[in-house]
Amino acid sequence: MKLRFQLLDGTRGTALPECCQLPDGYECQVTSGRTCCGSCGGRLRRVRSSTHRPVGLMLGQPRVHLIQQQCTVCGQADPLEVYDRLVPRAGNYAYDLIVEVGLARLRDYRQDEEIRSHLVQRWGLSLPLSAIGLLAHSFLDGLAAVHQAHAPALARRLAEEGGYCMHVDGTCEAGTEVLFAALAEPRGWTLDAAKMPTENTREIRQLMQRAVQRFGAPLAVVRDLSGNIERAKQEAIPQARDLICHYHFLENVGEQLCQKSHARLESALRRLKVRSALRSIRKDLIRWTRKAVGLSRAQIRQLLSDPQAVAELDAAALRRFVAYVLLRWLDDYQADLQGEYFPFDLPSLAFYRRGRQLEEMLRGIVTSAKFPQRELSTLKTIAGHLAPLREDAEVVAVACRLEKSSLLFEELRRVLRLSRDPRAGLLRGRGEPEDSAITAQMPSRLASWRERLQQRHEREQDADNRVDQAMVLKYLKKYASQLVGHVIELPGQSTPLVASRTNNPAEHRFKTLKQEVRRKVGLKKLTRQVQAMRAEALLVPNLWDAEYVRIVLDGSLSNLATELSQHWELSQSIRKERLARRPEAPIPITKKELRAPQLLETVRETVNKIAETVSEKTNAA
Repeated sequence: MKLRFQLLDGTRGTALPECCQLPDGYECQVTSGRTCCGSCGGRLRRVRSSTHRPVGLMLGQPRVHLIQQQCTVCGQADPLEVYDRLVPRAGNYAYDLIVEVGLARLRDYRQDEEIRSHLVQRWGLSLPLSAIGLLAHSFLDGLAAVHQAHAPALARRLAEEGGYCMHVDGTCEAGTEVLFAALAEPRGWTLDAAKMPTENTREIRQLMQRAVQRFGAPLAVVRDLSGNIERAKQEAIPQARDLICHYHFLENVGEQLCQKSHARLESALRRLKVRSALRSIRKDLIRWTRKAVGLSRAQIRQLLSDPQAVAELDAAALRRFVAYVLLRWLDDYQADLQGEYFPFDLPSLAFYRRGRQLEEMLRGIVTSAKFPQRELSTLKTIAGHLAPLREDAEVVAVACRLEKSSLLFEELRRVLRLSRDPRAGLLRGRGEPEDSAITAQMPSRLASWRERLQQRHEREQDADNRVDQAMVLKYLKKYASQLVGHVIELPGQSTPLVASRTNNPAEHRFKTLKQEVRRKVGLKKLTRQVQAMRAEALLVPNLWDAEYVRIVLDGSLSNLATELSQHWELSQSIRKERLARRPEAPIPITKKELRAPQLLETVRETVNKIAETVSEKTNAA
């Protein structure tokens, strides 16, 4: 049935198709076009009319008079189904406009002003900025409703593929709530997401239970070493295989091995003031160069390619360059790192290694009989500042201790196939994809190395190595069964399901989300943005997957507005739950009350009153 717009300009009975955009400023009447009741066949009579000013991409901005009819026999209202598919009931913004704004803000990460300008230029629609945010919230409510309504179809698809692995993880910024999600691997679909004050067992369990209820039980759960997540998993999905993220496992082991020694080395380097002294020399070299003649870029290239060309260069400029380039090389110790987080990178140890290497080289130069003491005195000064790296007993001892720990840690990384790769960083567990054959070898590989480590520990003479080995063996004993088993055989299928050995699906989803928000707002710290972010925003990346779009939207994002209209009532229940007030805090007090000028005086009087009451009770007793 076509929606009948009866234009009020003398041309009666004009029928316009749904896809026709009404010209702005026109008035029209909207009726169902029926004369008989669809339920009993009784006569319909007009009971009321209302005027609306809907805004939509196809509708434009008309003035619409809705003609409501009612059956004279059964008393049922005659619905305006087609109009309800265009504009939400009791709403003024059409579904297609909600989708346009929602995708622009949450998929393309455009700012509100950009969205408003686009609507004016492309569609001729002028919206207030406050409406952009409200429409984005409506979009997320609708998307959550569509996702929930199509959960049975998505669950069937996952079951047809033999099942899925659930990755659970959360992210936050300092001082914000936790954005927690459950993802299905290998599809990468976000099954459910929630905001919670902390990663607490109760809310994580509820999220897992919702995901299982809608999408079926997973074959395995991949998680980090959080005790709360572990308890929630055991309570919600005890039958699923419990797998530990290798990256988080290594991170925990590495911190236990290296954190104390690394902190002591960093403290010792600060005490020696090596970096500050060398930084001062470097600044002086730059200042002197600016006052005198320096080497040109061409001369530096010639010198680096042919050191014998020094005779052709200015002697003073050459001496400054030699000292400066050595200091720059030392300060570039981060080139020895992989751009990863501690403990996968040990920056203080990298600086110490370069400092010892440079000190050894300079000591050999300045102690030579041919060394020009006067002309190259700066090199002798640099060597003197670096000497404590070799002479200070505390620095040498703690660096040696850290070297031992890092060697064992690197060995464990190689066993778990998360060692350094010069072609790609390990950041957040990135690594080369592995097939089932390589992953299937992990149990025997890990068991063999664990046995060798136990044998080494039994005959180890070095006390430090024994402590480190014992700690690693303790971790392996606790988590060995959860570090293997990533190859899951599927009944009736020749190809097994190979679960990711890290929490990459969830980690990369969070990282991409924050990167896009950071690109949008141009800020490094996203505390306010993450705190305001809704959990349903993690459902938006599902729309990038072609199979998800085929199941939920019949293969095209253009059908999203229609899906929103069909599940609008469910979205309103989600909205109602979202807007419901949270339970009050155990001791509720507002910021306005905290900032009252007389607060401290009030508290003092309260304390005095408590003291008087206690004293009276004591005397009475």
